[in-house]
Amino acid sequence: MTGIRQLARVSQGHSASHGAAFSALRLTAEMFGAEGSPWFTIDHFRMAGPTFPPHAHAGFSAVTYVLPGSPNGMRNRDSRGDRSLIAPGGIHWTAAGSGVVHEEEPDRPGELCEGFQIFVRQPVVQESLPPVIGHAEPDEIPERTLPGGASARLLAGLFDGVISPITPPSPLVMMDVTLWQGEALEWDGPDGWTFSAYLYEGAVAVEGVAGHISAPCLLSFSRAEGAAIIRPTQAPARLLLMAGEPIDAPAYSNGPFVLSSAEAIHDAVARYRSGAMGSLPPGW
Repeated sequence: MTGIRQLARVSQGHSASHGAAFSALRLTAEMFGAEGSPWFTIDHFRMAGPTFPPHAHAGFSAVTYVLPGSPNGMRNRDSRGDRSLIAPGGIHWTAAGSGVVHEEEPDRPGELCEGFQIFVRQPVVQESLPPVIGHAEPDEIPERTLPGGASARLLAGLFDGVISPITPPSPLVMMDVTLWQGEALEWDGPDGWTFSAYLYEGAVAVEGVAGHISAPCLLSFSRAEGAAIIRPTQAPARLLLMAGEPIDAPAYSNGPFVLSSAEAIHDAVARYRSGAMGSLPPGW
């Protein structure tokens, strides 16, 4: 261990809603900041019916993780022909690249689906590449015990010689971590990687910080080398662990497009309007 990585910021998020069937706690790009790259948005959503019509993405990954305890799953379809059911505990990763149109809705309308919609930057060189789709069923996701005793589901990336079924577009690790009393999460990742954690249940103490921190909130740690150490003060504490190589390229956005230049945004809008990203017919 090379010292303690300092907690840079705690962000509470804000409530978001869209119609009667969708509500979320939203963590925005400003909350992630440079310490959170390549992640830039999380919606911790609760959704009970169709809410968002088919829409495009380009330049980043749109990731849906349905929490293991969710009463309902999520259906996903896209303009490249993918049709997937994201069961509770499953994950679907859409690396949009040059652009794709997709749609998601609860598998059984009227029943609540709870999970995370996560946005992750893609490397600049991938902005012109075709979309890549990754999907993992709940029983395909490896489970590990982390240093300090925490249990984790490896949602994406490579950790301790174990490979998730989801291969992300850039070097990163994402895990769903559970902490019980007497355990700790000790993260001392590769040099230069960022580290953030979304605490979505329970309360924790962070090494080097007085007092305890209660869910829900985003914990953003400094980029300095060292280990981040988190212990539960109200168990179980559950966190979405996000660590990765930062993408420090400029970020330009226009609605569902996030790319590295204004020219790239202009091109994405033109491709979408021309139909180059495809389309989805009504109905499933």
